[in-house]
Order: sequence, then C-alpha cells, then structure tokens
Amino acid sequence: MLKYALVFLLAAPASAFELDSLKLSDLRSAAPSITAPEAAPAPADKASYVQMTSSIKLKMDKEKGELTVGFPKVNFGDAEPGDKSHLFVRMTRGLPAPAISWATVLCSNGHFLGYKGSNINLPEQSGSFSISETLAMGYPKQLIARTHPWLAGDLADLEEVCSPDFLEKMKDARVETLPQQLGDFSFAYNPKKNTLKVKW
Repeated sequence: MLKYALVFLLAAPASAFELDSLKLSDLRSAAPSITAPEAAPAPADKASYVQMTSSIKLKMDKEKGELTVGFPKVNFGDAEPGDKSHLFVRMTRGLPAPAISWATVLCSNGHFLGYKGSNINLPEQSGSFSISETLAMGYPKQLIARTHPWLAGDLADLEEVCSPDFLEKMKDARVETLPQQLGDFSFAYNPKKNTLKVKW
C-alpha cells in the first residue's frame, strides 16, 4: 500500500515533481518510495499551509486484482472561506484496458494554487499496468496540459480552473459519473471515505 501525506508551506517558489511512475507486471511486493516537497507558493496575502493525504492500495492474485484509490483529503491551515479543493475524475480510455485520470485542484479566493493528479492505466491481458502521479504547485498551464489535457482543455489562464463557470462546465468530470461496470472491470465509489475501488 502506497500512502503519503504532503504538507506545503504557502510562501515559496513554484515546484513540481513526479511522485512515482510505475510499470509493473507483479505488484505483490512492490512499493515505491516517496519524497515530499518542503514548500509551495500562494498569493502574497496567504501565509499558511495545505496538507494533502492520499493513498493507493493494490492487491494482486494472478490475473485478478483490486485497486483502491484514496483521493486526497485536503486540510487548509488557518482556512478561509475562499480556500477550496476540487476533485475532477475522467475515464480516458475504454476496453480492453480502461484508463482513469484524476486531479485535485487547490484554490484560494479564486486563485489557482496547484494540483495533485494521477493517471492509471488498468491491466491489459499481459497483466501489466502503470500509475503516474504528479504534484505541481504554482506552475504554468503547460504542465497540467501535458499531464491532464482533458482538464486543461482550451484554458487561457489557470485561474479559470477555480472559477464557478469552469466548475459548472466540468460537472460531468466527477468520480460519481464513472461506470459501475466496464467489461471485466467494476468501479465502486465510497463518498464517505472518498475512495474509488476497482476490481477485475
């Protein structure tokens, strides 16, 4: 089980890194190491922190498997009414091997702070699949456009990601809109735990 908590002090230069990029055919004993950043940017009047805690749990038994994604729980230190996080989820590929992409976007009073996201390619017949994760704070549009093109779309400015119009536009990009069944894959979202369980 891969579980990590990230804490960002909101008063430093922009930073970005990939938490992990895996291509594994047998995950019975695999567990990547995680290195967390020390700081992340924010508007000049925002002197606080953001804590994000998320997890990915994998179980494999020959060709059968189970993946549980714990989407980020976000805690804004000294939170203000304008501090919000938004989770966007979309299936980017169907059968024979679906792919799921998600991103949790951080906003403060309408300002884009950054995002943490993942792209998960579920197993093909060979049994191999991949998980890539990215965390970026205060970075320009080019990065999110590369890692999550379906989210960045035709945005002229990343500030739009935190606007009411954009949230309305992306109302179908929610974890609740994923199918319950697709071929040999089943999807179950637990809103109380904010987790997505995929079985195959």
